[in-house]
Amino acid sequence: MRLACASAGGKPADVAFNLESVLNSVARARQSGAQLLVLPQLCLTGIGCGDLFKSDTLLQAAAAAAWEVAAAAQGMTCVFGLPVRVEEQVVSVAAVAQDGMLIALVPHPASGVTSGLVHLPGLTLPLSQDALHIDGLTLAVRFPQQAGELPEADIIAVPGGEPFHAGAGEERMYQLAGRMGLVVYANASVRESTTDYVYDGQLFMLRDGWILGQVQPFSEDTLLVCDSDGTTQKPQPLPERDARYPYAPVPGPARDMWCREVLHAAAQGLATRMANIGVKSLTLGVSGGLDSAHALLVSLQALDILGLPRDNLHVVSLPAFGSTQRTQSNAVRLMEGLGLVPRVIPIGDSVARHLADIGHDGTTPDAAYENAQARERTQVLMDLANMVNGLMVGPGDMSELALGFTTYGGDHMSMYAVNSGLYKSVIRMSVEAWARAHPGTQAVQVLLDILDTPVSPELLPPKDGQMAQKTEDIVGPYELNDFFLHHFLRDFATPQQLMARAGQAFAGQYTKPVIAGWMKMFFRRFFASQFKRSCMPDGPQVLGVSLSPRGGLSMPSDAASRLWLDACNDIIKTI
Repeated sequence: MRLACASAGGKPADVAFNLESVLNSVARARQSGAQLLVLPQLCLTGIGCGDLFKSDTLLQAAAAAAWEVAAAAQGMTCVFGLPVRVEEQVVSVAAVAQDGMLIALVPHPASGVTSGLVHLPGLTLPLSQDALHIDGLTLAVRFPQQAGELPEADIIAVPGGEPFHAGAGEERMYQLAGRMGLVVYANASVRESTTDYVYDGQLFMLRDGWILGQVQPFSEDTLLVCDSDGTTQKPQPLPERDARYPYAPVPGPARDMWCREVLHAAAQGLATRMANIGVKSLTLGVSGGLDSAHALLVSLQALDILGLPRDNLHVVSLPAFGSTQRTQSNAVRLMEGLGLVPRVIPIGDSVARHLADIGHDGTTPDAAYENAQARERTQVLMDLANMVNGLMVGPGDMSELALGFTTYGGDHMSMYAVNSGLYKSVIRMSVEAWARAHPGTQAVQVLLDILDTPVSPELLPPKDGQMAQKTEDIVGPYELNDFFLHHFLRDFATPQQLMARAGQAFAGQYTKPVIAGWMKMFFRRFFASQFKRSCMPDGPQVLGVSLSPRGGLSMPSDAASRLWLDACNDIIKTI
């Protein structure tokens, strides 16, 4: 049997666009002689429609489009996704079309609806998970969430709708490789919504757990066609994880590949946002620090993905009271080293006038003195973005968001936050990997110096030419904070569990009192800063966890930290 899968559709709420994409995939599969085509979940509407799925306008358009897909798929079996109404509930289903007719609707398990009638124009079908038949073979349709309970069938069609995270490609294959027979998987298109998630269009087929064919995440290929008796290859084993950085592989080729995925996922999210809203330019403040350096690499890659010239990225250095000569120089040299035209806009005078306007003496280094600089930078960059009809890219990372080490309405805000799904330690790994992959260039020499520069907001005047603030002296080592944050977001590990895990992972590097002390600081700052995260801008989830109030952590801004701080105090007393 000749099998096909495609990453068609996926543009949120644009049924006409998605239908055209799906019909194009159907035509290409027919031309290849495929007898079965598998498409992603909700490919006719896009996955990220949210409450728009409750709109009959969207549901009716999707139902009409489903008939067009069925008619176009004459002579083959086609599996594709759309939302339908079952009584008062909207359910994501995988529709199966055969011989020009819709013959089955398989419900997604997340809906909790397993039975009921679906009334489509001219047809009523029951929800069903029963096996179907293609040329004497049995076909079962299941979703990725059901990987652990796949039924006995000759072919399993798996319409995917899974957000990307670094390493996801290999993990998905391993989840589905533990069964005999054929598995055909098609994930959601890269055109999907980037509010909080990035989708990658991965395609693969397995036979008896071996790879029959695949299209890697973020590939330009949108169709995979394989013969069921074709040559297979053994899947590569999943890479070993680093105990101190449990989200990343151990150092080596696997980590470098993982870092390339990190960078590309963030860039794809930005590129998709730009394409969906029709902008072709970006603005970015380059500080000479680590986060803005990574955001710069991401922004350039996003322009490359879209085929846009790199000078559509408008980069600006915005020195103020706390900027040091080292970081100012590195900012300009990095922009030049990457082939960009640097622009320097000193904001000290503007901030001084603003402070005078509000009655500040302009010299007392309090919160207003510091935050006025960050907010002025944001204003300048957003206004420049308006001038060039573009987006202001935000460089703030997930570690800073967790600890509240951002200025509310300043570096906390942007038009798209490319680093908001990345820990500080991951950004460091990603920049290091990029530098290793581009040896000998001016940009690499600057990046190496940036990597060697202490992390600092640089909002207080330098002392003897040296930065007066070092972030890790205030909030603790980022590698510890990232360890705490990752385990807390993954399984809501208790302080006792965090202490045990960190004590083992960082044995010989940090003493138990040091770990416990910084853990208490982490929880204190984490709970106190939720109000900043409740209105954070859109940004791509790259590591499988997020602090976004939309698709990540759901937590009230007024949540009390007492239970966690009391637990930390109990640990400190017993050490």
